[in-house]
Amino acid sequence: MKKIIYSIILCSLSTFLLSAAEPDMPVPQDAIITISGNHITLESFISQVEKQTGYLFVYSKQDVNVNSVLPVREGKKTVAAFLAEAFGNSNLKYVFENQYIVLTYKAPEYLTVSGTVIDAQTRKPLVFASLYIVNRGISNVSNGEGFFALKFPPSFAKDSLRISFLGYHPQTFALKDIMGKGDKLVVPLSVVPTTLPAILVTPQNAAGLVARAMEKIPDNYPLEPMQMTGFYREMIRKGSTYVTLTEAVLDINKSSYGRMYGLDQVGVFKGRGSVDWTRIDTVFVKFRGGINSALQIDVAKYPFLGTNVPEINQIYDFIMEEPVQIDGKINHVVGFKQKESVDDIWFRGKIYIDMKSEAISRIEFNMNVEGRSDATNIFISKRPLGFRANVLYAAYLVQYKQIGGKWTFDYSRTEIKFDSKWDRKLFKNTYTITSELAVTQRSDNAIKIPSEQRVRSTDITLDKVTDFQDEGFWDDYNVIEPESGIEQVIARITRQLKRRAAEQ
Repeated sequence: MKKIIYSIILCSLSTFLLSAAEPDMPVPQDAIITISGNHITLESFISQVEKQTGYLFVYSKQDVNVNSVLPVREGKKTVAAFLAEAFGNSNLKYVFENQYIVLTYKAPEYLTVSGTVIDAQTRKPLVFASLYIVNRGISNVSNGEGFFALKFPPSFAKDSLRISFLGYHPQTFALKDIMGKGDKLVVPLSVVPTTLPAILVTPQNAAGLVARAMEKIPDNYPLEPMQMTGFYREMIRKGSTYVTLTEAVLDINKSSYGRMYGLDQVGVFKGRGSVDWTRIDTVFVKFRGGINSALQIDVAKYPFLGTNVPEINQIYDFIMEEPVQIDGKINHVVGFKQKESVDDIWFRGKIYIDMKSEAISRIEFNMNVEGRSDATNIFISKRPLGFRANVLYAAYLVQYKQIGGKWTFDYSRTEIKFDSKWDRKLFKNTYTITSELAVTQRSDNAIKIPSEQRVRSTDITLDKVTDFQDEGFWDDYNVIEPESGIEQVIARITRQLKRRAAEQ
């Protein structure tokens, strides 16, 4: 698993400009035109204005959704009046440039809070701690270094931020009290002691508990293929700015957990992506195999943390930690780390094992890339000559859900951060790649995905989804919102998913 589940491509770019044909001389801005129709889309509006005025609209398809409905009423007005009505209260701005009307997207102004979440006792960072603004749809998680940054509109400044981590006491802050602290805010969370029932005894042999959990996989996980619908999103940031955003609804044929090496099949049902070309200079970062990687970190299905089960005690040390409750069920917690005598790059983290069934219910782990120059070759498969990269961290999370007595794959998250620098340049750039996959529907009626429709490990998601774009599918969720938690995003497209399920 260690060598094949992800691949980053760094591509040299050349800048180019496509020029449209020169339009006819337009009518004056105060000329009267007629707009007709109900629920006028931007595409219809543009077409009607261009036909009557001689103006040509110029815009980026990445920023502008032509299927969005404008707040425009049919009738007769001046060109300028219609434009003000259409875009006056939106994030689309317009400007007249000779024969052109140029549309640009202006991101709304945001406030930001940031800081680091740590364990109050050990002072170590808590990776993938949850953060959300109470009663709002804005959330995030801390990164592989425990750091977080959360953007929100000024109208939310009087709300509260809640920070939580599994097995720890959550903390809630008034946003106005922490906004001025910059990155210096440190949030220590304390462990919640879990009282065990009298009849249950915590095992002392951590390695033995992990071995039993692996042995019981055929008992605890489905032995028959399962059909799933999943929602996948992938985000690449340069510094703190999102450069590419990709979302897709997936069809997944999850193979039997009884076949340890049986591959899952996955196909794209609907997808879309965007690129902020203004933020890209000489390197374009692409994430190869992200969708497949999101499934292949299923440690109950694929080789355990990069090795075979009989060899895990040769690579890892295991230790029992305080148990926690997950969804009302008590879980053993087993910490693991790479043995000091092992030179290769492996993992460290925590395994959560359901106390009753001894099934793995969750696993958090990091690859030990810190300070390892040889880690770059594991992740980056192609880079331009004279370009250097250094992997800073690689963090992973997998969660399972118990349904009908069987545990099934439910959610995974991957986050990889690396620095990059040209040999002859003074400054470096930092990139962070994040991917999430959440299962939204499950069925025992498994359907094989035709070979020609499957997502391959060599596929780049951003390129793959262009064949499955359907603006109508996303309905009023017409802009990718990276600050929204994946649960909120899925809730926005629930109607479309239910309609599709009913049609099948």
